[in-house]
Amino acid sequence: MPLSLMCPPVSRLARFPGVVVVVVATMVAPVSAAHGSDGNEAPQPTRTQEVREPDFLFGWPRTFVGVAGGWLATSQSGGIFDLTRDLLTVDDGDFNSGVVRFHVGRALSPRFDLAGEVGFSRATVLSEYRDFLEGDLPITQTTEFSQAPVSAHLRVWLIPRGRTVGRFAWVPARVAPYVAGGVGAHWYRFTQFGDFVDVVDLSIFTDTLESSGWAAGAHVAGGLSAHMVKQLFLTGEARYGWAATPLSNDFIGFEDIDLGGFQVTGGVEFAF
Repeated sequence: MPLSLMCPPVSRLARFPGVVVVVVATMVAPVSAAHGSDGNEAPQPTRTQEVREPDFLFGWPRTFVGVAGGWLATSQSGGIFDLTRDLLTVDDGDFNSGVVRFHVGRALSPRFDLAGEVGFSRATVLSEYRDFLEGDLPITQTTEFSQAPVSAHLRVWLIPRGRTVGRFAWVPARVAPYVAGGVGAHWYRFTQFGDFVDVVDLSIFTDTLESSGWAAGAHVAGGLSAHMVKQLFLTGEARYGWAATPLSNDFIGFEDIDLGGFQVTGGVEFAF
């Protein structure tokens, strides 16, 4: 039996071929769309996907600059320090102060660095005579102790600061310990200004007493360098230095002033 007789609707559509094409296209379109979304297309990136920068450097960094700050505990021994503590209300540790250091250096090999450095510290102590008064009033003065060492030192890494991978990549070590030693010149200024008692006739006078100059110095140190991000490193260091020189100007006759001391610092270093 003909299909047109079994299905009258089909017979009617057959009279209009254009309608048949439209109907078939309408039915096929959803199927095609569903088929296109079954994973054959490349996935689109989302906002949560982040492009991470490589955790290495292109080449071994040879130059570095850094800054560090911390606490300086000066030796404060002998001569002028003993006299100051005996006569004035100055105690042990009063000349301890903050310290800041700046350095720049060059890597000689994966285990050795050579660096130049300058530092600065200043302590200001207010005091009065322990055993003398001006009437009922204290006899007051101020003591300032400033230091600015300039030095060169050799830093020795106990393990390499990083490793080379392939021909170009350099991967920093997460933590690297080091020891260091150096020599240099040590500038200082020791100043006392205010009111003083004449030891001969016990009269009171106002004056400024000062000694300043340079001394040869040396230091040893040990520390750690921790890699933070890319070319930035966090450093921590403990150091002891030695320096001494004769007093000048208004303090002739005293033994050499001790410029040594122990310092603990933390800082940042940029390598390139």
